[in-house]
Amino acid sequence: MSVAFLHPFIEDMLRRGTTKSQLAARIDLDETSLFDPAVLLPANSVYGFLAWISVDTEDPLLCARTGQLMAKGIWAPLVSLMGSAKTIGDFLQKFGLMSSEQGRAATYKLVVEGPVAIWRLARSKGASEDAAYADAVAVGYFTELLRSAANEEWDRAKVIAVLPDITLVPRDLLPSTSVLSGQSGLILRFPSTFLGLEMPAIPLANDLPKLSVTSAQEATLVDRVRALIERRISDPTLGVESIAKSVGLTGWKLQSLLREEGMSVTDIRESVRRRRAVEQVAESGESVGRIASSLGYTNSSNFTRAFRGWTGKSPRDYRKAR
Repeated sequence: MSVAFLHPFIEDMLRRGTTKSQLAARIDLDETSLFDPAVLLPANSVYGFLAWISVDTEDPLLCARTGQLMAKGIWAPLVSLMGSAKTIGDFLQKFGLMSSEQGRAATYKLVVEGPVAIWRLARSKGASEDAAYADAVAVGYFTELLRSAANEEWDRAKVIAVLPDITLVPRDLLPSTSVLSGQSGLILRFPSTFLGLEMPAIPLANDLPKLSVTSAQEATLVDRVRALIERRISDPTLGVESIAKSVGLTGWKLQSLLREEGMSVTDIRESVRRRRAVEQVAESGESVGRIASSLGYTNSSNFTRAFRGWTGKSPRDYRKAR
């Protein structure tokens, strides 16, 4: 999933006084990647982040409340999508397509059964229990969207939400009789006539960052592996199996697919190390040992040997020449 999905939560935590470094550490990123939509995260990392901020703020309704605000246009990637849809039904179809391009961590399906419309969110196998917080975001978002579109026709008693943790849904959004406990994911039932309602007007906020959501089609497997290695380059234990798990593949499958692209995990890791090594040696005053450690080398001798192979010079000689 794109880190852009966490943007409204990151902004909220920054306003509360949490630092960028603290937020980045929670999802194993460097600070510069927090607002880079090309950075993809394992779905469970996203869910864990949502659980953490809910506990840290002691506000179990935070996720649903933020979902409501997202329906009012505070999240840049959805503003464009919402503005392009003419009706609620049109928007749900477009939203489902966008979600399917995010590695299928969550899939949405719209079913109409006479007077009832069913909007179903299904989580992929292996989703952690923390996914319940993401389900709460979805309840807040879609219910608020329906309420805004229905306006005077709104009757919250006609909307039923089924999700894992009913304590995460505000009672002023849906009454207790309309919130039922179910398995991971979300089922939202509402009058099918709502599908024909015009999309509510979304006020354009000039202070929203220029974020977009990178689709799985735009981010190749090589891009995803490179992004993961970039984030964890200092970890000497980062191997094929842990990388494969993060991108949703087995180690064998990952290596096979990379081989088809003429690449390997080793090739990608070395290209990241080479670029960063040259930059750090040339532009920073860090010691060779510290640079070696930051790039995942267990000792400076191995780093010096690799650097000489890349540039023809030792790090110290390269720095002097610069």
